[in-house]
Amino acid sequence: MEVEKALVLWNISSCPIPDGHDPLMVVQRIQAAVEKSGYVRRNGEISITAIGDKLTEVPGEDVMRRLSSIGIALKNADEYQMDLYNWADENPPPGTMMVIDGQEQLGWLAGTLSELEDKGFRILLAYPHRDLAATPFPCKQWDWAALFSDEQETTTATTTSLIGGSPWFCEVCFVAAPSLEDFTTHLKSVKHAYGEWDRHASKNNVDRTNPANLPFGRSNELDLLLNQDMLRRQMLTSGRGRRRGPLGPLRPQHTFNLTHSKAS
Repeated sequence: MEVEKALVLWNISSCPIPDGHDPLMVVQRIQAAVEKSGYVRRNGEISITAIGDKLTEVPGEDVMRRLSSIGIALKNADEYQMDLYNWADENPPPGTMMVIDGQEQLGWLAGTLSELEDKGFRILLAYPHRDLAATPFPCKQWDWAALFSDEQETTTATTTSLIGGSPWFCEVCFVAAPSLEDFTTHLKSVKHAYGEWDRHASKNNVDRTNPANLPFGRSNELDLLLNQDMLRRQMLTSGRGRRRGPLGPLRPQHTFNLTHSKAS
């Protein structure tokens, strides 16, 4: 008999590990909540991905290591709608999806979750300060804090949910890291800092030709990238450059040395 699978997408920024709680215990309570819902049979598989836009700050590197050591995937992102669809494509129903996030974000996902439920997936929700009158649609739900109020046991296995081909994935820079150490190094890198700024500027229509709008002063390397991008945009805006398509993030410039030979 085929083992039924479950996916848990956990926004660890909006639903952080409560103070004084062991991260491994929190994972066990999440597993137990899925199992005790009666949807995932004994010895089923639960794939858990912790998502956040500043993972090195929340939950922090120590907790990241502990979660990674027990098979929890880590994704640096601020949205995960496509992850739900991708998992559904790879794991046809019946199956269970649990989303742990703030109530506002769950409201935005209501249409997606309803669509997946109509296709045969079971939906579970957990979020802080549960308000029954504001739930997107009828389904099994928990107050995030209530998950830790009673002793629970879990008999299911946690499997790593591969996103982008790696359990350590940065959606901002589209980087799949080969190890947790490489992942944390990337999140601290100038490349990632520039990617975060580029995403923020694009979402908020920031005028990047005005130096007053740029976050100069964080590091010499980031200042160099910001300055190069600003000058490029100023040149294109003034008409001195050839604009080919919309202005995107700064790309590395390559120089080619061409050697011409004349036939003798």
